[in-house]
Amino acid sequence: NAGINTTKFVEIGGNESTVTVNVVSTFLLALLVLPKLQETAKQFNIVPNLTIVSSEVHFFTAFPERESQDIFETLNSPKTARMSDRYNVSKLLEVFACRRIARHHPVSQLGVTINFVNPGFCRSELAREMNAVLISVMYAALARTTEVGSRTLVHAGTEADKTSHGQYMSDCKVQKCAKLVEGPHGRELEERVWQELSEKLETIQPGVTKVLGPEV
Repeated sequence: NAGINTTKFVEIGGNESTVTVNVVSTFLLALLVLPKLQETAKQFNIVPNLTIVSSEVHFFTAFPERESQDIFETLNSPKTARMSDRYNVSKLLEVFACRRIARHHPVSQLGVTINFVNPGFCRSELAREMNAVLISVMYAALARTTEVGSRTLVHAGTEADKTSHGQYMSDCKVQKCAKLVEGPHGRELEERVWQELSEKLETIQPGVTKVLGPEV
């Protein structure tokens, strides 16, 4: 897990910083660690979990960038970037990518379970750019501690079984994703997001997506 939540447009690594950190770098690391997990699976006859830290905020965006011809290009343009919604969009992109990978690469092929988890609204430095008074009130009324939030990560990474492959987990249970994900256009968006994301990953590390093996 690595994540930032900022309303300032800054380009890092060829993308807006939230896209680079929350999406591109997250999946680059996931694919780089996958061969080691597969090696461990064979050595100890287990099915390891690869858990992506997502968020319930993927419910909160209408994702208008989906109407553009190139989603990432639109996200990475200062002229079209909607930074107030950027964190929400980044978490939605993670959801699409996880579901796309799992849909075409079952556990029987990968030897690894890939799931994605919502740790909940936690008191942390993630929201440090928000209005201090507002966030203090929200923390007092709604937030859980980071220790409590971390329990969801531990569960998804160690206790969740193969039935969680490609699934969204919240409060240590498999839950439904946002309507935009589960609805009639969800699979089309999965394909588009993964196509654009995988091209970026291959530019950074040629051959990195091949660790997933052939698509089913």
